[in-house]
Amino acid sequence: MKIYDLDKKLREIGREELNQVPEIIRQRQDQVYASLPHHPVENKTGHNIRSRIMRKFWAATAAAVILVFIGGLSGVMMSPALANSLKSLPLISNIFKLVDDLGLQTAEEQGLVEETKASVTHEGVTLHVPQVIFDGLRLSLAVQREGDHFPSAILDSEVVGEGVNAEVIHQRGEIKDFKMFINGKPTHEYKGNQRIGLSGLPTEDPHSAIFRLTAHSGPGESAYSLPDQFTLTAQFWLEGTKEPFVFELPVRKQTKTTSFSPKEVRSWRNVTVTLDEIQFTPLTTKVILNLEPEDGSREAYQNLIFELWDGQGNPVNFVGGMGALGEAGESRSELLFDRFKEAPSTVTLKAFLPEMVDPSAESGLFKLDQNGELVKQYLKELEMSVQVNQNDIEKLYNLSK
Repeated sequence: MKIYDLDKKLREIGREELNQVPEIIRQRQDQVYASLPHHPVENKTGHNIRSRIMRKFWAATAAAVILVFIGGLSGVMMSPALANSLKSLPLISNIFKLVDDLGLQTAEEQGLVEETKASVTHEGVTLHVPQVIFDGLRLSLAVQREGDHFPSAILDSEVVGEGVNAEVIHQRGEIKDFKMFINGKPTHEYKGNQRIGLSGLPTEDPHSAIFRLTAHSGPGESAYSLPDQFTLTAQFWLEGTKEPFVFELPVRKQTKTTSFSPKEVRSWRNVTVTLDEIQFTPLTTKVILNLEPEDGSREAYQNLIFELWDGQGNPVNFVGGMGALGEAGESRSELLFDRFKEAPSTVTLKAFLPEMVDPSAESGLFKLDQNGELVKQYLKELEMSVQVNQNDIEKLYNLSK
């Protein structure tokens, strides 16, 4: 079974030139390249390494203008004012409110976040893990650094060179590596139908980041989830410090989950797509898809990207996900989206192909419209609108009742 990661946050492109890009593409370009391993790639010892495959991917696709560290902001030029602010900003509480994630903001507002006082100091640098939230579908971990004269943001990095010769350079205080353990078991040792996805994303505070753990399963396997309670060991390596920052954190599930199994089937060309299951928590929505090509070729669907919409025609923010390829070319994709603003009665899954700058190319720069948005070719044949139990979801969302 071959695992691929959809977990790097790719926000919308505003310009084609690197020094003009204000944010990372929001759309899930990772879904296009389903066979790539998650980034950073864990080696046999569990350490995260950057693969040559990913370097080639950056050079060959629109992700080349992004230069991300596990979905985090990197390589984006900062103004002198922002650079100076890196030296003087105080510690910020309520880190989950610093990202465009309604689920995490809801957890903060509803008192579901576990507040911790965990901190470790090495060589004048202190790393804090002030907040943890786990809803059964994703575990989110707030990480914050403290110290003097950091030249860049905590998830920044610089890529020097191109293609297979690319090298990632870190400055003092940047997270360059990390490892996670669940009840003492390294996440990279989870195999078969039990896979753990890891990712990190920046926040509005350059000294803070949010790391995420999600559980995934493979084609033909029953859904795998993290335990309701466990001990998380998190290890971080920062540039400029020799010792890792190690945290032992008790984690427990804070919310309930409700699930629906539409089993809706659509076909496009020689690909059959099945909407297998939708899971809801007060913080997250999970969509499980199965894709089966008639000829066993992944190329038949490798460029497909999926979106989730509410009944009022509003897209739901994509959070992350992972997929697995079977031996016959089939794929199981488990996509995480934000919670809905209001409990829905109907949800719609849409599929599209991103148009390329070079129409004859299968990879490369994505085409943008005059507003800097991806030009999308929606596939009506794969669109699915399904009814869900609004009352059950509303009860789930009404945390205060």
